[in-house]
Amino acid sequence: MRFMSWVRELFAGRGGPGGDGGGDAPSPLWEENRRLWWEMYVNHPPWEDCQVRPLGLPGAVGRELARQALTEFQLTVSGGDRARFLGREMLAAERNFLRALELGLCLGGVAMKPHLENGRLLVDVSAVNFLPTRFDGAGRAVGGVFRSAPVQVGKQWFVRLEYHDFLPGGDGEPVYVVRNRAFYSGPDGRPGGAAELDAVPEWAGLAAETVIEGLKGPLFAYFKPPEANSAEPDSKLGASVYAGAAAELMRQADEQWRLIRWEFESGKRRIYVDGVDAGQFDDEIFVVGPFSSDGSFFDVFSPEFRDGPLYNGFQRILQRIEFQVGLAYGTISDPQCVEKTATEILAAKHRQYVTEAAIQKAFQRTLEELLEAMDAWCDLAGLAPDGTYEAKFSWGDGVLDDPEVRRLDKTLDAELVDKGLMRKWEFRVKWFGESEAEARAAVADGEDAADAAAQ
Repeated sequence: MRFMSWVRELFAGRGGPGGDGGGDAPSPLWEENRRLWWEMYVNHPPWEDCQVRPLGLPGAVGRELARQALTEFQLTVSGGDRARFLGREMLAAERNFLRALELGLCLGGVAMKPHLENGRLLVDVSAVNFLPTRFDGAGRAVGGVFRSAPVQVGKQWFVRLEYHDFLPGGDGEPVYVVRNRAFYSGPDGRPGGAAELDAVPEWAGLAAETVIEGLKGPLFAYFKPPEANSAEPDSKLGASVYAGAAAELMRQADEQWRLIRWEFESGKRRIYVDGVDAGQFDDEIFVVGPFSSDGSFFDVFSPEFRDGPLYNGFQRILQRIEFQVGLAYGTISDPQCVEKTATEILAAKHRQYVTEAAIQKAFQRTLEELLEAMDAWCDLAGLAPDGTYEAKFSWGDGVLDDPEVRRLDKTLDAELVDKGLMRKWEFRVKWFGESEAEARAAVADGEDAADAAAQ
């Protein structure tokens, strides 16, 4: 049984740790789409064959978006002993943030779950091994199922599913419930029939059910891309950054690259000759055979390559991908093929800035939820003294803080001044860091000097 199919049965009331609870179980369409996103991410999409060799564009897009978002990222946690403990654990977890963000962007979501190990809080990153099952009104995932890696005991494989959610308590107030179930499985980790937890020695000490009161949020944090899920607009589940039109364009790019390769393969120089011992020549160039009756045939095949139009078409597809995913032109396409007017470059950079700002905002909310989960663990396990903390996030100035972009922006403003659409003192305030009074005075002095020189 597939992981997602098991979760759907959970919500249909046919067993599983969730009982009869309602929620936002993944639909068959989302399951199908995420399988496609995964196949694309690992560079084995459905259109791969012996002719079409994928270029790895999906992973490249996710890595570039994640890298740009976290380039200038800094997090500081201030306060007392509790804050120092949390700051140290978050610093250790930070090494996984780039990977987590890339997976979340490519696969439509990723969970980060702290767990206790030798007095430390380590953070697990789960993308394909986590399914959100319930969201609150603000769109935050508050329920979900984690799947462990398959474990072999003897000749048998087992997998553990860990369910988290808020359920009604005895007094009607919600309590946080964690339930563990073991299943027989294959090496691929797909759950099968139910098994006992103690079938795997390291799971023997786990409680089948734990009820925790007083939690304000789940013991995990879930990130999903900020873009809407266009395949299921009413769903709270996330979608890959290359879902929809971008996925189709990536297929076209892979196929177009195959045409470029074929142009070079089919256009190799050949020399067709008669009556020559083939072993004397390089078979890559010479084709020997009885082409004429008198054995004197000799012809050179050296066609003109059409790589220029094919390559330009390939670059246009890459630029459409950049537009769909919110990257600036020239990020994955050839910068030499990008129009270079100041307005176009600035507009493309601004598009990427807006994209990255949205990703940063969504990821910051996820990190705030991760800190809340770690803070709750401090109370549950007595890891640090009581106390408050304050988290400060710094993302830098982003993609627009670029010397080339600033130069182009300044050039455009200078053109506006020349056309009378921007006042000189406004230009000085923006670009020289002067106050309005200083800028007005400088402009007046400059105009007086120009009048004096003219006289």
